[in-house]
Amino acid sequence: MIGFRVVINNQRSTHMNRLLLILILTLSFQTLTKADDIRDFQIEGISIGDSLFDHLTKKNFYEWEEYRFYYNNSKFVKTVCIYPSEQYDSVGCTYKEAKNGEHKIFGINGTIKYKKNISECFSKKDKIVNEFKSILKNTSINDQGTYEHDADKTGESKQTVVDFNFSNGGYIRVVCNDWSKKFTTENGWIDELNVVISSKELVSYINSDANN
Repeated sequence: MIGFRVVINNQRSTHMNRLLLILILTLSFQTLTKADDIRDFQIEGISIGDSLFDHLTKKNFYEWEEYRFYYNNSKFVKTVCIYPSEQYDSVGCTYKEAKNGEHKIFGINGTIKYKKNISECFSKKDKIVNEFKSILKNTSINDQGTYEHDADKTGESKQTVVDFNFSNGGYIRVVCNDWSKKFTTENGWIDELNVVISSKELVSYINSDANN
């Protein structure tokens, strides 16, 4: 079950929070379509713009050093910040390091593993995408289909991707990663479903600066 928390009109007080469980919708479509800012969405209570340490202790931050990934110029850092969570096998954040220790979050992703069962991943992805199509009326949909995953230079691993792009920037992405048997054996990576929330700045960086 995939968990999102929707905050209407950016009012993040507890009484304004509404919980959306994909496949079991607890809000009317009319209410949900008002949430048209990427910051209105949360995974496990985490929102774009939060400080990393609102959700992760510094003790855990240093204990999980091995899970941090630095992009080429270290402008952004990706880390696992809840592992595991109630809804996911892992939840990660992409943030900027800051001298004041704020470590502002620019991306969030929830992952569910599908060991030797990629067909179930595809089925869940399709259900989530169909629900989002009914809900996110103010986004443009980019169904990228299936293509080679750039993490596997052999071209044998595939990813199937659908993006919901927000007019003021950022996207929600639903993706299945289908790793080849060879890649799984060598790296220990397991087929997975990812639900990703990315800010406008992070999307721009990944599409340009991160590859330079």
